[in-house]
Amino acid sequence: MAAASDLPIVLYRYDRSPYARRLVWYLELRKIPYSECIQPPMLPRPDVAALGVAYRRIPLLTIGRDVYLDTRLIIQKLETLFPPSTAHPGLSSPDPEHQALAQLLSQRTVSGGLFFAAAQCIPAGMISDPAFIKDRAELSGVDMKRRGAVSPFSSEAMRGQRPGALAVIREAVRFLEEGLLRDGREWVLGSAREGPSLVDLEAVWVLHWLRGMPGALPAEVLGKESTPRVWAWIERFDGVVKGLGGKPGTVEGDEAAKMVAGARFAEEGEGEVDASDPVVVAEGFEKGQSVRMWPTDYGSLHRDAGKLLAMTRGEYVIETQGKYGSVRVHAPRSGFKIEKGNSTASKM
Repeated sequence: MAAASDLPIVLYRYDRSPYARRLVWYLELRKIPYSECIQPPMLPRPDVAALGVAYRRIPLLTIGRDVYLDTRLIIQKLETLFPPSTAHPGLSSPDPEHQALAQLLSQRTVSGGLFFAAAQCIPAGMISDPAFIKDRAELSGVDMKRRGAVSPFSSEAMRGQRPGALAVIREAVRFLEEGLLRDGREWVLGSAREGPSLVDLEAVWVLHWLRGMPGALPAEVLGKESTPRVWAWIERFDGVVKGLGGKPGTVEGDEAAKMVAGARFAEEGEGEVDASDPVVVAEGFEKGQSVRMWPTDYGSLHRDAGKLLAMTRGEYVIETQGKYGSVRVHAPRSGFKIEKGNSTASKM
């Protein structure tokens, strides 16, 4: 079986995506080489469809012939497939408590509502393109054809959401200012570290994104004087990532799809369906069944269809057919769902 480092890695992203930037930082901090396939910020994305993927969220990452969805799972897989080495220095601490803290911060940000609150802090006038507003309404599951429907990214909605969102962000900043960074340490896991850890990355990326957005946060929520320790920590992190290495190569969509379909798999074996899993027992899932898979929080109208290969405690794996061959598509159990269905991808 080929080592993951011998396989092509392609990051599908669009400019200004904070989720994608989180992955770029991870890859570059760990010196993992990759190529980029740049995508438009709105649908359609024929490059992703060429892989055999209906999932509409960005980013996604391919390693060889495996396609990984959701940044939570992507980082977990990179941690496993690229163990710390001289070539790929680790970001994670070997301490189980530190590993748990990184997971908790990730869950709080992605699943716990912190990122959604951050998105609601975008100044109302910054989003004015009707096509973008419509696209993001569809991403959120809002049918704009329905009478009286309001996009959550309309100026009216954004103004109404902002006060509550600012309260959430203020609490997150205070958690760092008065808690994890209270003693003035340079990094969350201590000043003895030579640079940021995975804990820092999971804690900083949303605040870094907002801090760089004019008008997003008032100074009393995040500022050099009001929250000096958090401000200095973000500045320190920003200095590190700005000093990272060279620019990755880019690959066009059709070329990327051919490269992925022609590569070997990153993971040995297809995996198995856990016969003792409560959902498997209740719904009768079996390896090889035709299923559909989708995220349950947003982007749920776009559903991938294929053959069920694995269903474990933390992951779904299905096989889908792309333009140039089949791939294995991996998604986390948390925040995703599967159901028995036909083998045709759908938009509900």
